[in-house]
Amino acid sequence: MIRGLERYYLINSGEAVAKFQIAKRIPADKFESLEEGLKIHLKLKDDFRKKLNEDVNFLKEKPVDYSFLHLKRDILLEMLKNCNFCERRCGVNRYEKKGFCKCGIVSYFSSEFLHLGEEPELIPSHTIFFNRCTFACVFCQNYDIVYSDDYVAHTRDLAYMIDHRYKQGSRNVNFVGGNPDQHAHTIAEILLDVESNIPVVWNSNMYHSSELAEIIEDFVDIWLGDFKYGDNKCALRYSKVPRYLEIVQRNFLRAKDNGELLIRHLVMPEHIECCTKKIVDWVAENLGMEVRFNLMFQYYPAFKAYEYPEIARRLSSEEMKRAYILASKKLKNLV
Repeated sequence: MIRGLERYYLINSGEAVAKFQIAKRIPADKFESLEEGLKIHLKLKDDFRKKLNEDVNFLKEKPVDYSFLHLKRDILLEMLKNCNFCERRCGVNRYEKKGFCKCGIVSYFSSEFLHLGEEPELIPSHTIFFNRCTFACVFCQNYDIVYSDDYVAHTRDLAYMIDHRYKQGSRNVNFVGGNPDQHAHTIAEILLDVESNIPVVWNSNMYHSSELAEIIEDFVDIWLGDFKYGDNKCALRYSKVPRYLEIVQRNFLRAKDNGELLIRHLVMPEHIECCTKKIVDWVAENLGMEVRFNLMFQYYPAFKAYEYPEIARRLSSEEMKRAYILASKKLKNLV
């Protein structure tokens, strides 16, 4: 058993309850305004935390008609009127227009399938790839997903597929993209109709707002966080992301306290010292040497990367060796 993922394994073995299934069994009151809803939400968080250690017999209790999870969905729908799901904080009314992520109220996805290429403890992972993203990475390897709207995310249909894939052997449902953050309202709606006791993986760029974290952290079991940059200048140059380190470091620390954590870092050419080394040092010091860390070497110059000469190539063997040595000296739990 991987240290730091104990609860995930207990859910897989039928000895613990996925967070969203707990949230569906905690009664909530409806609200008239967002402010009122957030006050109700804050009070119910204490009830939720007390029930986190409930055994699987808790699943025998019938989900309530209006639950903590319903409340979360409705709060998220209200937040869309002045969207602050990510730290770009566009503030647009997504019922009327779209912000940086090019998302309105309707969510789209590109595919769903049993993924065998994720981290070993996750596979087979039921990945649902949502369209669009809150970043604009010039080297994006999923640009076809990011810049398209494929299939409407009909929530009951996707809930059915989650239960179906669970019967086929999925160990988790893995919300990815693109990026899942801007689709949090849709994901909450999906989970309301899921019957399986399955862990939820949030496969994210970790640039979400504190307001969003406050809502979604009670239905995310594993944060699969992408730690791209160790330098704010790199983040701004390649992903058009301001204040990157301030935001993602805050979110990784919060994720550690509100779920279980798996980190990915894609090593980039010419960015070992400015990014990889700084990320490894910060993770070891702040998240612990035993955090699960996936050092990824599959970078290739996709999308617009050829417009940036310093990253317009694959990694050299020397760069891969250097990155591995840096990580293995500080982190004990490399994928």
